[in-house]
Amino acid sequence: MTSATPDALNLLLLVQEKDNQILALQHQIKRLPEREEIQTKEEEKSELLNQIQTVQSELHENERVQKRLEDEVATLEDRIQRQQNKLYSGEVKAIKELQALEADIEGLKERQILVEDQIIEVMELNEPIIERIKELENTKDGLEGTITELQKSLMQSEQGLETLTTQAEEERDELTKDVQEELLGIYDNIRRQPGRVGIALLSGSTCRGCHLDLPAVEVDRIKKLPNDTLINCEECGCILVR
Repeated sequence: MTSATPDALNLLLLVQEKDNQILALQHQIKRLPEREEIQTKEEEKSELLNQIQTVQSELHENERVQKRLEDEVATLEDRIQRQQNKLYSGEVKAIKELQALEADIEGLKERQILVEDQIIEVMELNEPIIERIKELENTKDGLEGTITELQKSLMQSEQGLETLTTQAEEERDELTKDVQEELLGIYDNIRRQPGRVGIALLSGSTCRGCHLDLPAVEVDRIKKLPNDTLINCEECGCILVR
């Protein structure tokens, strides 16, 4: 039977305090407010990037239209130049042909003016789109700056809590040096079970691990046992300290 002297059990209670402290610190690390804030800001950034992509797609479509119109203007200018060269080269003598060339040149110029007006319209449409993109990009830059600061703050908080965790683990290791290995193993096995307390005081007839009252017969039996007898709560299984 495993021996559990009062001194050893009191040490084990201190070990459990350290274990609880370590678990609390680990929970704090997982639930740091900066972590949730970073996630929220990342979601905002993702939504913002979608908006930017949508507006940029609109701009790119307008730019494609503008490029097509500009290419058409370049083609018209080339045709106008070639027709003017032909008109003034002296090669064409017939009046009707000269008149036809002049009419063609005039028609090309009218088409050029029309297309150039369309280019201006597209450019005017692009102005507010470009401004919107700038606004969204500025907002994105601000979000990224906030995320960077939150990440720095998170890292500092994590480092502080991890330092405390390491300190608590070292203190636990120091305490366990004077606890019987077999007794420590029993305690650890109990704590590994979900919702279980490894060791608790027996206050009167109440187990402070599960806060349930033990039967009077069980309490009487416990009282008659030697001080170094290992006792477990029949309700929750934790080691009892009298």
